[in-house]
Amino acid sequence: MLFSHHRFWILLSLLGCLCVAVALAVFALVFGNLNQDEGWYLYAAQCVHERIWPYRDFFFTQGPVMPVVYGLLADIWSPLGVVGGRSLTLFFGFMGAVVTALLAYRMAGKERGPAAAVIAFALLACNLYHVYFTTIPKTYGLAFFLIMTGYACLTFAMQEGACRKALVGALMGGFLLALAAGTRVSMVLLLAVTGCAFLATWRKTGWTFLWFGIGGSIGLALVYGPPLVVAHDNFIFAQTFHTSRGGHDLMFMAGSVSRSIRFYLPVFALAGALVSLRVFWPNRDSESPSVLIAWPWVWVCSSLAVFLFQLMSPYPYDDYQVPVMGLLAAATAVWTAQAVPRQVLGPACFALCVFTWLSAFGSPLLQEWMVVGQDRFWVIKKETTDLQRLQQAARVVRAAAKDDAYVLTQDIYLAVEAGKKVPRGFEMGPFSYFPSLTDEEAKRHHVLNKARLLAVLQQAPAQVAALSGYTFAIRSPIMDEVPAEDQKAFHAALIEHYDPLERIACFGQNNTPLQLYIRRTAQTACESRSGSCGCRP
Repeated sequence: MLFSHHRFWILLSLLGCLCVAVALAVFALVFGNLNQDEGWYLYAAQCVHERIWPYRDFFFTQGPVMPVVYGLLADIWSPLGVVGGRSLTLFFGFMGAVVTALLAYRMAGKERGPAAAVIAFALLACNLYHVYFTTIPKTYGLAFFLIMTGYACLTFAMQEGACRKALVGALMGGFLLALAAGTRVSMVLLLAVTGCAFLATWRKTGWTFLWFGIGGSIGLALVYGPPLVVAHDNFIFAQTFHTSRGGHDLMFMAGSVSRSIRFYLPVFALAGALVSLRVFWPNRDSESPSVLIAWPWVWVCSSLAVFLFQLMSPYPYDDYQVPVMGLLAAATAVWTAQAVPRQVLGPACFALCVFTWLSAFGSPLLQEWMVVGQDRFWVIKKETTDLQRLQQAARVVRAAAKDDAYVLTQDIYLAVEAGKKVPRGFEMGPFSYFPSLTDEEAKRHHVLNKARLLAVLQQAPAQVAALSGYTFAIRSPIMDEVPAEDQKAFHAALIEHYDPLERIACFGQNNTPLQLYIRRTAQTACESRSGSCGCRP
């Protein structure tokens, strides 16, 4: 019968996954909450587009690959502002899920490959958390795409003998993983673990490990060579940003692991089921090629190495793990396709896909994006999306600033959306303030200390200023709150030159108020000091 046919269930699963994936992508693009990081990543890309380089010309805490790639494509996404940046990131994230499916297909073999590919795609593209963090312009979407494409190339190197295809695959795989490490520095561990795997299997794979090392070395040299030569001190200063926040907290680590399991529940639930199945019902029947069969373990070990390394950061955000979750999803999909009996593989694949769809529908992000918070018993709904509030504020800024190219703000996504620049030293938004640095150190590293920030505010370098709850609030690198007296001093310095223009409630990340100011004219400045002094316009 048709409904018992293996291909019918696989096709039905694939069509359902595509529909759900598109719906989740559009929903994340339009309704996903704003994140402060979106602004300074996109602003860095715009700087690169104008030949203003990270480390040498401005402070930037990640590897240089993302601003370079997005800078090269700025003419495509930049006219659309943050939506354009999200759309480009969404493209990389979606293509990463597609490549993950192809990787699972190749590893599982022709007979079970279609089921493995659909399961791998469902575990990622039908996971709202994964879709969201590979949609907003952070490093995750591009790094995810580079990682999975690199491991897809490496499948050609994971075969017996050192044929030309294997050598090219190893070379390209190493190069792409190096680019991923140039997007997020922690991804360099993927090169180390995978290189060790090649060395362990060199009797079968030949000298492909050497070509893998050459590809990785070339990639790392191209990515990190220029910053180390041109701006060595600034590069080192930027890369120590995330390690300077203090010690480790076991509670934060446990919370990060807990949230990762919750948001990737289908992956971890399926992995747990496979472990139980292996323990209580061993199944050694496998149709995968003999040399390829062990390589899903390489994916797992590589992702766990990155996972544990990032878990050791002073505050391990769970979204740090997003780029490597594709490796766990691919391995889980391959092993699932191998473990399920062939006669029920199609229906089992559909059931697993339905599980991922239900998990996406049950994601806590759905409510988070729809409400501002709760006032005792009453839920406070959002009147507009975060993007609409951002676009509203950007329209006010453009109208008030007119021909002025600058806006004075630490909410960098507002500058990106309004098509404006920020003063030098503000490129990293709220993370640009380093009060412990001397004037000379702050100037050399292109950041702000108290004296430099006060100088900018007193010079009033923009027609419009915009202050949210994040403005003047964070001390880097320890990321604690700026003392109240310093915040008052910064605000007083600003209002010497600016008058209130408009207030927008529930703006940006975590829905803080946004107060817009307009620079005071000579006449209004005189009137504010002495009432009416007879000054002429």
